Amino acid sequence: MKKSLSSEFSTFQEDLLYWYAVAKRTIIEIQHPVTGLIPAHPGGDTWVRDCTYAIHSLWALSLAFEKQLSESNLSLHHELKFRTLKGMRGLLQALMNQKDKVMKFNARQSHLDCLHAKYETSTGRPVVGDGEWGHLQLDATSLFVLTLAQITSSGLVIVQSLSEIDFIQSLVLYIHYAYRTPDFGVYERGDKNNRGIRELSACSVGMAKSALVAIRDLNLFGAQGGARSVICVPPDMSRQCNRVIQAILPRGSKSKEFDSSVWSIITYPAFAVENEELLNLTKESLKKNLEGNYGYKRFLLDGYKTALEDKFRLHYDLGELRNFEGIECEWPIYFIYEWIDELFCKNSEKALAMQAKVEKLMVPDEDGYPLVPEFYFVPSERVEAEKLSNGSQVRLCGGKIPFVWAQSLYIVAGLLQHDFISTSDIDPLNRRLSMIKKPASIVQIVLLSDNKDCQSFADERNIPCTPVCNIDFKIITPKVVVEMWKELGLRSSRDTGADSSNPQRVSSLRTSIVYQYKDQFFASLPEYSLLASFYNNLDNEIFIQKTIARLSYLSSQWCFPGRPMLTILLTPERCAEESTVRFLDTLKSGSFQGVQVKLCSTQTALSTSFKQFLPSLPNLVKKDNGVYTLAASTIKGRKISTAVRMNFEVTSKNLKDEFIKLQGSSTEEKWNQLNMIFNEIGCIPDSLAEQIEDLYRRALADRCWHVVRHCSSLLFKVHPSISESVLHILITQRQISFGEGHSEETISQPPSHIEFLDFITRHSKKCYVLFSVYQEVLNYLSQIIQKNVSLFKGILRVRLDLLVKLIAKETSGDENDFDKMCSLRPIELYQLIYRLLSGGVSTCDDEQLTWERIRYIDGSLNRLPKNFHHSLYSLLNATSGINLDGNVIRSFPLINEMTAGEPQFAISISNWLDKIPQPQLRQLYVETMMILGSLQKMLKRVPDIIELHAILFQAHETFLQECSIFDPDASLSGISREFYLTPPTGQFGTLSYLAKSISQLHY
Repeated sequence: MKKSLSSEFSTFQEDLLYWYAVAKRTIIEIQHPVTGLIPAHPGGDTWVRDCTYAIHSLWALSLAFEKQLSESNLSLHHELKFRTLKGMRGLLQALMNQKDKVMKFNARQSHLDCLHAKYETSTGRPVVGDGEWGHLQLDATSLFVLTLAQITSSGLVIVQSLSEIDFIQSLVLYIHYAYRTPDFGVYERGDKNNRGIRELSACSVGMAKSALVAIRDLNLFGAQGGARSVICVPPDMSRQCNRVIQAILPRGSKSKEFDSSVWSIITYPAFAVENEELLNLTKESLKKNLEGNYGYKRFLLDGYKTALEDKFRLHYDLGELRNFEGIECEWPIYFIYEWIDELFCKNSEKALAMQAKVEKLMVPDEDGYPLVPEFYFVPSERVEAEKLSNGSQVRLCGGKIPFVWAQSLYIVAGLLQHDFISTSDIDPLNRRLSMIKKPASIVQIVLLSDNKDCQSFADERNIPCTPVCNIDFKIITPKVVVEMWKELGLRSSRDTGADSSNPQRVSSLRTSIVYQYKDQFFASLPEYSLLASFYNNLDNEIFIQKTIARLSYLSSQWCFPGRPMLTILLTPERCAEESTVRFLDTLKSGSFQGVQVKLCSTQTALSTSFKQFLPSLPNLVKKDNGVYTLAASTIKGRKISTAVRMNFEVTSKNLKDEFIKLQGSSTEEKWNQLNMIFNEIGCIPDSLAEQIEDLYRRALADRCWHVVRHCSSLLFKVHPSISESVLHILITQRQISFGEGHSEETISQPPSHIEFLDFITRHSKKCYVLFSVYQEVLNYLSQIIQKNVSLFKGILRVRLDLLVKLIAKETSGDENDFDKMCSLRPIELYQLIYRLLSGGVSTCDDEQLTWERIRYIDGSLNRLPKNFHHSLYSLLNATSGINLDGNVIRSFPLINEMTAGEPQFAISISNWLDKIPQPQLRQLYVETMMILGSLQKMLKRVPDIIELHAILFQAHETFLQECSIFDPDASLSGISREFYLTPPTGQFGTLSYLAKSISQLHY
């Protein structure tokens, strides 16, 4: 049993010297005198995370003494200030010793190339090998960057040389892909089975987001620094992190339904959550599911340091996690996070209550100073009693005492509680205000004319427009913007070797910034406005849809001084469209769909825009339309694997001559000739590539969309933003699959550009036009998910082949007939996909929205009803397995290793359900499982293996008998069309017959 705190020291808390004494006993005395590193426990190694938190306590104490400077404590203030400096510089040097790893990691994001998580305290050198520890912990590196930014902003300059500036710039590149890089997380072991499987964690993404925001445009030399010491951060990366946080929370990761480590990002020090509703939901979820009498459980089924854990192995055996249910260790550190949170929220009464909770759990040392233990565990003799009644047993403290990470936060909390420091003192960059909604930005739109006719078009309608030849800045393509950001990152490669050649993203924010090099200014066109980029951008309605989405995004996500600038080049093709006139007339009003916009002159826009200064300029050349692009020497060819290339085989010259004879024929005739050649020899001759390109351009001019799509596939045309489209879907924690049956492949992590092209090439071999259709559909899904993610509710995996078949069936009535789908205008295809996701119907026919059709649509979209997974989890908990047409999902080890709400369970169920090839049959089985789950508590018995097939077909037979259907319509897998047409609810609904079937089978 732990001793209670001495009353002498309890009353002494009002004195600042008390908190110095606590820090001296637990932190200062173990700080290494040479390296400045602070180990996780006396005599141990230094963990980056623990050391950084320890520095927080020294920094907070130095700020407290600075507020109460006197002759007696001047030396203490000086000591604490320079111990803070020494600790941060010690960590910086330890990280810089591995600067070669930063270069390798930035190039390929391999966990074997990452910075180490712990170092030898006396030397700052690595203590274990690259593959001997879960080193990839992006939250720890991000915490260091965030702390560096906060301490520098408080006036204490840490960085002392340009080489260190360059290294910090490389660390920004290192963490800025956190939103897409799975790591080992706070607990260093990845997924909760400790099998070394890395996963995307809310804590790592949230800490990276806060670090990127905090250090953006910060001068690391302080007030004495110049432009060379300002840190440059890609403007959109923090926004991508924010989207991932919103998608993951209140969960912790794929394998952790709830995770107490997110306390560090929803409160001090990160304050990464901007949505108040999500913030409160996350707090409530943590308290409801993980809070105990002695602290918070790290996550459900956590076996770490429990009495039942095998101390001689790091991993857990199959199904072992269920043994730890109810006896997970409880960690006081998360009570301290909650205490600090109440102090930042100005809830004084709750803060005092949390202080009392924490101090009850503290262990006094021999002099009575309070020490925070690492965790509390249930001893082996009390395990069974604790499992019978959760929270009934007295726990013992274990692990490190003091736990330096927790002890440091305790000191910070104590200083805040007794008003020695304020919340603004330890948060000079105002991260705590991130939840305050900022006013939407006014988006300024600059219209430029391509020629005199376009200028006349604008002048006649009194629309502000400037000829390209008369503007005060140079217009550049998005590829130039990419190269400029590489230039901005080049300085980090000089001293650190950081790789700046890694392809950068073309993003909305980056193309809305004005770039300045000396006295020259540059503005970029949006990537979708280039007619040559991809065929769907030629559809003016698609162009307008993307512009509307861009305006909305810039208005809500802009995070710089000045206003965002959207530059639009009016071309003869755009001006010829009536939709352009309507769109521009709407923009003149100053407001469009809730977004404040301003059509303004180039001079006005230039004076009010945010400007990014460039250290150098790539080689540029001017095109005929006045737009600058990269010079040929700057453009580096992209290496494409041979597996990606389309099969152009050289054949006899007479085929080429035969094709040339059709020069005067119509687009359709030329396409029919080309298609005939393809069908005869199974490939397109390499010699016809030039003629196919000509046909493609002619089809674009004629708006002959099915020819455009086919030629685009044959020419291997790639959408410039396709990787970005895939990313927008994946970062909402959804998956994308290609193919069907045994050939189906799933993407759950963002692939490289080459890997993705390999994917779509392999799966478009059965029908080569799918090469373009896949890209187009993904592009539209990306637009929709950014516009309204709620339309994807219940959809964990986008099964692209099923979706394409659904579109084909909606347009032609036959899921295997792609001709009518390929003939749709791009905007018509977009609108059809939007309606399907919205629950609407196609306008291509007058067919009624029947329940058969609804089931087909939901099955093709892979949509599941609310609470389906919780219902199925409960059902699996009562049986050994469920048989679905010969595919049995076993309860063991599934429910022994997973909880009902964790994403990994949903993925396992999706893998099982996806084995049913027919979408409407899949949905009937889903209905069967839902009714079984709702009736579970009333069932007389639950068989060892539940036969879903038997239940469904018995219900079908009863339906046919009661409805006197003796000659049912053609069946699908043995189920009549009449049953598919039957609604689920009501006296004669499918759920009613399924319930009868369950009763008849003596469940």
